[in-house]
Amino acid sequence: MKKINFAKLLQASTLLMSGALLSACGSDDSTAGDTDVCTSTGTEVNWEALLTENCENLSDYNLFSDATDPSSNPNSAGIPYDLSTPLFTDYASKYRFVFVPEGETATYSEYEVMEFPVGTVLVKTFSLPDDTSNREGDETKIETRLLINRADGWTSLPYYWDTTEDAKYVVAGKTVSDVSITHNGEVKTFDYLVPQKAQCTKCHTVSPMLQNSEDTRTGIFKPIGPKARYLNHDYTYSDATGPENQLLKWVEAGILTGLPTDESTIDKAADFHDDTVIADLDSDALNLAARSYLDINCAHCHRSELTITEPFYEGPAGDSGLQVEFNRDFSTDPGKFGVCKSAVASGHEDYPRDIIPGFADKSYLPFRMNSLDGTHKMPELGRSIVHTEGVALIEAWIDNMDADDCNLNL
Repeated sequence: MKKINFAKLLQASTLLMSGALLSACGSDDSTAGDTDVCTSTGTEVNWEALLTENCENLSDYNLFSDATDPSSNPNSAGIPYDLSTPLFTDYASKYRFVFVPEGETATYSEYEVMEFPVGTVLVKTFSLPDDTSNREGDETKIETRLLINRADGWTSLPYYWDTTEDAKYVVAGKTVSDVSITHNGEVKTFDYLVPQKAQCTKCHTVSPMLQNSEDTRTGIFKPIGPKARYLNHDYTYSDATGPENQLLKWVEAGILTGLPTDESTIDKAADFHDDTVIADLDSDALNLAARSYLDINCAHCHRSELTITEPFYEGPAGDSGLQVEFNRDFSTDPGKFGVCKSAVASGHEDYPRDIIPGFADKSYLPFRMNSLDGTHKMPELGRSIVHTEGVALIEAWIDNMDADDCNLNL
């Protein structure tokens, strides 16, 4: 088996990204990478292409042993992972994998995404099941998104499965019209939106809180999902005899260092899925589930400083006053979560505050989650239909709070 000289490859990619070796097809917005580099067979991931080229076909990177099946059998020791509370995308099933170059490791982060080394690839494939009650049954592959940590930082590459054989790089995104799924016995038909490359930046970038006229800092692109709190639960791997904790699996596989020796000190998000019976959750479990849901679905935008490694940075909606990071203390500052807070933008006369404790039916936050109107819809990107179970969770959380009409005389 050919040994990959990753240090030499990284040096070459650094030169390429700096412009010294920039080819006609190598820029970040190109629709197809160098055809010689974007060619790979065998059992090794095409690291050179991942570091330097935006290849036309997903298969050019050789990420999976079967290029037509991005849901299993990763090459080069890629590892599947799962989030205990997943981000909602139109009831799609998601297949996630992390690829870390041989000899490299990620470093544990208490609150943020792991500090991944250059060369790391995060892969997420979205498939729409015919019926969400049977996710092992028939499904349709729609898109695969790559996040690649290149020499000049993270970049996103969206791929659309225009056939069942391979996915194509789509800089401008793709609207897949009139797709249908069955959920809870109801057929839902909608347009599925594969994001434009530029749209990925909107959710994944934290921006500087400019301090003065000489502050010339720029935005920083960051992954969203693989944080310790969402990986701190069991997953059944194909090569295992039973479930294993994902964080311990990463350590065992040699791709993660710095994990605390006392595992009880690691935060653990809720295990919340569409089949979770919300009525069975006690108050503590309900609070944990709601905080986890808001964190994974909203906090990449609705956050400011707190856990962001770089000082004076915030998410795209960090200045809205609604900041719902998992580790933000609700009891200390409930207003940051929207309690009795007027909406900064949009607003609706029938829903005067983001959260009115005890009155979910009059609170703007669940109304926005339940809306498809572009004026009020939240999240703005990433969904074309309503996540019924997510709305129900946040409504239950609000109704479970001690009633306070925020002096509105409701």
